[in-house]
Amino acid sequence: MQMQLTKIPSAVRKLDVPSVVEISEQIIPEEGAVLIAEALSDAGKNNLLEFTTGRIGFLVEGDVLPVVLGKRRALREYSGDIPKHVAVGDLLYYLCESGVVGEIRGLNEQWGAPMQVRILGSLVENGRQVNIKDAALPHHTTLEQSAPIIGVVGTCMNIGKTTTICKIIKHFTQKGQKVAGVKLSGVASTQDLDKIADAGASPVVGFMDAGLPSTCGDPQEVIEAAISVLQEANKSNPDLIIAEFGDGILGEYNVGHILKSPEIQQHISSFIVGAGDLVGAWGAQQIMHQYGVTVTLITGPAVNNDTGVQFVESHFGVPAESNQHAMPKTLHLVEKDLAAIKQKQHVQAVAVQS
Repeated sequence: MQMQLTKIPSAVRKLDVPSVVEISEQIIPEEGAVLIAEALSDAGKNNLLEFTTGRIGFLVEGDVLPVVLGKRRALREYSGDIPKHVAVGDLLYYLCESGVVGEIRGLNEQWGAPMQVRILGSLVENGRQVNIKDAALPHHTTLEQSAPIIGVVGTCMNIGKTTTICKIIKHFTQKGQKVAGVKLSGVASTQDLDKIADAGASPVVGFMDAGLPSTCGDPQEVIEAAISVLQEANKSNPDLIIAEFGDGILGEYNVGHILKSPEIQQHISSFIVGAGDLVGAWGAQQIMHQYGVTVTLITGPAVNNDTGVQFVESHFGVPAESNQHAMPKTLHLVEKDLAAIKQKQHVQAVAVQS
C-alpha cells in the first residue's frame, strides 16, 4: 500500500525518503526501524519537528510522516523505550523533535506533554522493512590513527558544551587549521552539529550517521559507532577533531563506555568539562579520573564568576574559566596539549619508520 507523506523529520535524513512511500502492516520493533505514523492532537502538546534541513517547525494533527523507533533517557525532557510489540493502530509518543518515537517511560512536567502518533505501518523498500542503519557509515572497531581529539562533556544537558566548542572551533579555523566536529552521544538531532558547522568545522559527523537513533542502547555498539564516526571525520585529514558528548558524564547514554575505550582514549588531547555547580565540578573530576581521562579545564555555570573560578582552581587543582566571554585560558591550554600530542605522534611515526 502506498502512502503520501506530509513532512519528513531529520532522523531519516540519510535515507532520501520520497514523498510517496510503500508501507506494510508487518512491523519488526527494532532499534532504528522506520515506521509511518499519523500525528494526533497537537492541542497543548510539545509538537516541535526538526526537518531534514535542520529547520525547527511544528507537527499538526493529521500530519503523516516517517518516524524512527528508539530509546531516550533525558532527565529534563522525556524518557522512552522501544516497545516489544508494535502493530498498526498502536499509539506511541514523539520522544524527540527529530522523529524518534517509542513508548513513554518518564515525563518532566515542566517540559510539557509529548505528542502521540498512531502507527500506520512500516516503511518498506523491495519488500523489506527500512532501518536507518541501512544508510549507516562503514563499521569500524579500531582507531589506530587519528587527529588529536578535544573532548567536551557536561555534568548534564544544556550546560554550555556547544558554546564552548564553537569558541574553540572559531579560534583554530581563524588560524588556518582544519577542524572536524563530531557528536558521539545523545539522542538524534542535527541542531548541535549545525551550530558546530556554522562555527567553521568541516566535516561534521554524528552517531546518528552510524545508524543510531540514540546512544541508550548496547554499549559495545555505541563504542563502535563512535569509532566509525571518528574514522569518517579523519578522512578529511583534519588538524584536530572537536568531540561533543551529549547528555552528561553519568546517565544511560553510554558516555562512560565511550570515554573508557582505549581506541578513543589514546587520541585524546584535551578534555573540557561543563559543570552546573561546584559539587558537579568536583564529581566530574573524580569520575573522569576513574575513566582514565585528565580534565584540562572546568567551564559552565559553576565558574561563570570569579568566585567559582577561584574555588575550583584552589580546592580542586583544575584550571577553570567562564564560557560567557572570550576563553584565553582554555585556548592556551588546548594549544599546549595539542603541541604535546603532535610531538608524541611525530616521535611514534619516526620510531615506526626506523
